[in-house]
Amino acid sequence: MKILMFGAGVINTLYGYALAEAGNDVTHYVRPGKKKMLEGGINLKFLDGRASPPKQATAQYGAKIVESLSSDDGYELVIVSVRHYQLDSVLPVLKDKIGNADILIFNGNWDGFGNLDQFFPRSQYLLGFPVAGGGYSGTTLDGALLDEIRLGELDGKSTPRLEHVANVFRDADIKVDVQSDMQRWLWVHFAINSGIIGAAFKAGSAQKLLNSIPLLRTGILAGREALEVCRARGVNVDSFEDAKSFYLPVWIAAAGVWYMMKSNLPARKIMETHTAVDELQAIYRDVLKSGEALGVPMPHFKSLKPYVDNPPVLHGA
Repeated sequence: MKILMFGAGVINTLYGYALAEAGNDVTHYVRPGKKKMLEGGINLKFLDGRASPPKQATAQYGAKIVESLSSDDGYELVIVSVRHYQLDSVLPVLKDKIGNADILIFNGNWDGFGNLDQFFPRSQYLLGFPVAGGGYSGTTLDGALLDEIRLGELDGKSTPRLEHVANVFRDADIKVDVQSDMQRWLWVHFAINSGIIGAAFKAGSAQKLLNSIPLLRTGILAGREALEVCRARGVNVDSFEDAKSFYLPVWIAAAGVWYMMKSNLPARKIMETHTAVDELQAIYRDVLKSGEALGVPMPHFKSLKPYVDNPPVLHGA
């Protein structure tokens, strides 16, 4: 398949590499001036969760890079993975320049997709969420790639397009969990993350948070309140497996996260190498703003605000 990755950030690079290795024709679109920086290739050092057990992998990814787009380029799939608040700025760049290519919106979301509908028909895009992450250390991408992703159509239907895109990832040894309500799954996941993020700011780093059951307890309590914001939005939170553990007795839930992160090293590395403080702050603040507008009691969540607003030098939040 001829695939365009919008950008060469962490997610786009890890999945671009994996999809190219599986035999796809992958190209990365970057802003003018960045192509020269990437012409020598991208150094990858990542924990590959597709292997059993996960293995440390290194590679020199000779990514194909372009700085311009045309509707005649012939891309079949465009994968867009940006920070949730950057999506609106991407849409005008893509409009009228990708022909009939399907678009996979491959990132978190909290505000819905109304703006997306202004640029593309729903028949042209589907939703997904990556399970990978990391950060750049100089010219080297240091991160982790797990063996699963989430995908779904906005209306929850099973379509040939969805199955076709899912098979592209399966051919790269990545399992696909198809969601029947992808938008609400994204909201639930966003809310859970916001509580854990607040606790990580309080701890001073993801590593400190993940090593402390008491601090994880704080994240669980904050996450519960964030999930109640989803409930106030009309989401049946109890129907989502990812949310159920947050309603266990709090010390049991915290100990469960502690244990999981001791054994799931790729997932742990994603958290410990994510240092984009402004993005993490935005996730927390978006959920807080919604909770306040809906009148949801959030005492534990709000208690983390001073740490989010005035973070220490954060490593691995």
